[in-house]
Amino acid sequence: MNKKFLYPLLVIGLAILGMLTGSCSKASKHNPAPKKESTMTISERENTIEIKADGGTLHYFEKKRWSANEFPELIEKDKFRFNQIEKFKATYLVNAGNFHVEIYKKEQTTDLKCDIYVKFDTWYDFHWFLRPLGLDFIDDHFERRERELSWKGSLDGVETSILLKFPFRINNCHAHVWPAK
Repeated sequence: MNKKFLYPLLVIGLAILGMLTGSCSKASKHNPAPKKESTMTISERENTIEIKADGGTLHYFEKKRWSANEFPELIEKDKFRFNQIEKFKATYLVNAGNFHVEIYKKEQTTDLKCDIYVKFDTWYDFHWFLRPLGLDFIDDHFERRERELSWKGSLDGVETSILLKFPFRINNCHAHVWPAK
């Protein structure tokens, strides 16, 4: 083959490959800002996050289990529900609504529920969720099942489990999920 023809073809091929793989790059590791110390630290003991995809809406659910001896003080604070919603908004920076915070005194847990409004055309982008947690679907070994991605581990010393559910069989890269063919 003629070298004058081969080199431009190679350059074009590499450019196309770069464009295709660049859109599915690793979720950059983001180290959350150090938590500000207060005179009284309320400790989370467990955190469970579940996200269910439903077209352009992601239904978000988070259950936190708190330290038994600190829980009564936590729920006595007037603005606890408001603060939980504001913390979510500051952490994830997404278009979200329908917030609801529930407190369960007997179990010493709290639930936060909301809807996150996203663009879904051919794939879901989860950079908004993974970056603040310092996670990546591939590098952090999320387990992929037919319609789910799940992960268990420790985030900032809190035992955390994450489950993402989809209405279709899935494939994924570092921070995107799309229907499997």
